[in-house]
Amino acid sequence: AVGTSMAMRAFDELDSAHGSIDEHSTALLGIYESGRALRLLLKLAYVNERPEFGIDKNWSESGDCYILKLFRDFVFHQADGAGRPAMDAGHVVSSLNKLDAADEEKIVLTSRDGKNVLVVSFADVAWCLEKAYQELCSK
Repeated sequence: AVGTSMAMRAFDELDSAHGSIDEHSTALLGIYESGRALRLLLKLAYVNERPEFGIDKNWSESGDCYILKLFRDFVFHQADGAGRPAMDAGHVVSSLNKLDAADEEKIVLTSRDGKNVLVVSFADVAWCLEKAYQELCSK
């Protein structure tokens, strides 16, 4: 009876330990995901619309950074059918996760005036972001 009681107690302790490990793993995953999202947000903020580069084709409306400007608008400047700002955190998180994974899913990027429309993948945007960020770091 004592052996059975000890065995049951040991299994209860193991179950508790596994539950605690699962909770810690979930918390760490959240911190890791937040860190990745923050890294992407910082890179986007660093490279978008750098005034010190003036009309440099790599940093202008016609260069690779134009895609990043349009992507920023796609992620953060959505509007509903009535033209009101749509602040959809799910859209932001999903877009940043796809950017981080360099997903091949295609998206439509449109200029604010609606005159320019580009169809690109998240992988294309990720490539432009990394290229622009590395170029900025080397200046």
